[in-house]
Amino acid sequence: MRNSLTLLSSASAAVLALGMSSAQADTELTFVWHAGTCADALLEISKDYPDTSVTIVPALVPYGPEWHNKIASEFAIQGDGFDFAMWDSQSTAEFAGGGHAVNLNEVFENSAVLSADLFPPASLSQYGEYPDNSGQFYGLPMNQDAYGLMYRRDLFEDPDEQAAFKEKYGRDLTVPETYQEAMEVAEFFTRPDEGLYGWGQMGGREYDFATTASNSFLWSFGGELYNPETFEVQGYLNSPASIEGVQAYVDMFKYGPPGAGSWGFDEVNAAFQQGQLAMAMQWFYFNGSNADPEVNRFADSTAFGILPGAIGSDGKFRRQFSVGGQGMGINKYSEKLPELVAFMEWYFQPEQQARYAAVCQTGLQSVLESADWQGLNSYNAQFSTALQYLNDYWHLPEYPVLLDQLQEEISNAITGTKTVEEALTDAANRHERTLQRAGYEIKRGDSTPDVPDQMITPVGMDSVVPAN
Repeated sequence: MRNSLTLLSSASAAVLALGMSSAQADTELTFVWHAGTCADALLEISKDYPDTSVTIVPALVPYGPEWHNKIASEFAIQGDGFDFAMWDSQSTAEFAGGGHAVNLNEVFENSAVLSADLFPPASLSQYGEYPDNSGQFYGLPMNQDAYGLMYRRDLFEDPDEQAAFKEKYGRDLTVPETYQEAMEVAEFFTRPDEGLYGWGQMGGREYDFATTASNSFLWSFGGELYNPETFEVQGYLNSPASIEGVQAYVDMFKYGPPGAGSWGFDEVNAAFQQGQLAMAMQWFYFNGSNADPEVNRFADSTAFGILPGAIGSDGKFRRQFSVGGQGMGINKYSEKLPELVAFMEWYFQPEQQARYAAVCQTGLQSVLESADWQGLNSYNAQFSTALQYLNDYWHLPEYPVLLDQLQEEISNAITGTKTVEEALTDAANRHERTLQRAGYEIKRGDSTPDVPDQMITPVGMDSVVPAN
């Protein structure tokens, strides 16, 4: 690999040169991603790539297991059916750990354009670093995403609603900063006879619907999925704090329409756009459509914000929620590395990323920090704020198995097949067996904390800190 990369600068210049020989063969660079707005934006921008001998070809699949499996199955046979791909942040460990992705550190070393400092350090780590804190990168922050809050501003600002809420709860009706406040607001606006409900969230068994949502509660209450130093899951995933957080998540379904426990993102969007929801947690990815009057008939009164945090059993306030989005990685088995890097050098320049960021969330720091992008719409500034509160799944090659096990158990808690404590305890047992079979040594401590966050990532604060 190093021999081809050493020639990168000259290769890039040659590939980008205009007026290339007509005898030179055309090159197709195929990428895998889930179909949607961001993939469409990549394709549209790529039409202006100066090297007309290179064509960007999509291999798009629906969001979910099919998308992941298309990448994983090609890697399993060490095939070159695609040249680059956008994969979920937590999949980096699986694909890089399996030796299937190109190490981008060598690209940085040999490129006059691409470098690690083009991206926020946390973003580059979340979307491309493996192992954690190793400084080795296998993906670039292609399409950042985060959970956010959307709500009906007309309901929150209605004087009659404000008076009625204050009379019932003894405080002003405001956008909630904590899940405790959110539960009160959701209860207040839940009026089945009027076809209005207070809260919408994902809970479906498919892919990561239930766990991305429930993890946001779990972390905010001080819970953790596991201890990454000792690989203990028992006592962490089923700690009192984790149970409290997931219980709060399950309880919020009381304030959603019937059947909301099986929702994915499409159902959350549809219910909000039809006026059934006063508030909903949803990915920033969808804010463009939810702000569009042609899609959402309540767009003019829709506002966007940051998800609440929670006051945990230890009295500390925390705000953490799931990272979303994808990094761009290169298939190690592709034979088009110079052409791929040349395209990436062009694509990650500010001009192209500004175009992309008009409809999606770039990872390029210069665009993210620009006043033009911050003021482009009603939610970009909130997205920039949201980036500081992100957390992620396990960055382990066993991620797909761990995810499916947790999805199943969270679904059991949502349906009432198991209590939250039973579901999380069973998930913890299954996770530890999976890790042990994979060769991890679980090092038991003398005790486990009731609030794991105090031991692993001490982000608890003494008072509620508004998101700003």
